Amino acid sequence: MPGVLREKVAVITGGTSGIGLAIAHRFVREGARVFVTGRDVDRLEAAVKEMGPAATGVRSDVSVLADLDALYERVREEAGHIEVLVANAGSVAD
Repeated sequence: MPGVLREKVAVITGGTSGIGLAIAHRFVREGARVFVTGRDVDRLEAAVKEMGPAATGVRSDVSVLADLDALYERVREEAGHIEVLVANAGSVAD
């Protein structure tokens, strides 16, 4: 399926729900290889299952530098580079 993001590599932090998940779905439909992150393994696995084989889930907390290093290393090993980065993850204080 030709799309605007055909054969592009995208990383979406906070891609397991809400806007991040919607962006990830759209990027997959547009032909991208998508790496999505999230802190909750169950939600991450469910999101990746919804998107199919073009999506890869990486358990990561963007507030932890070691997690960001591991994310980058995984993307580098599996895809070689990042062409699109969506910094979507955030938290809400009580």
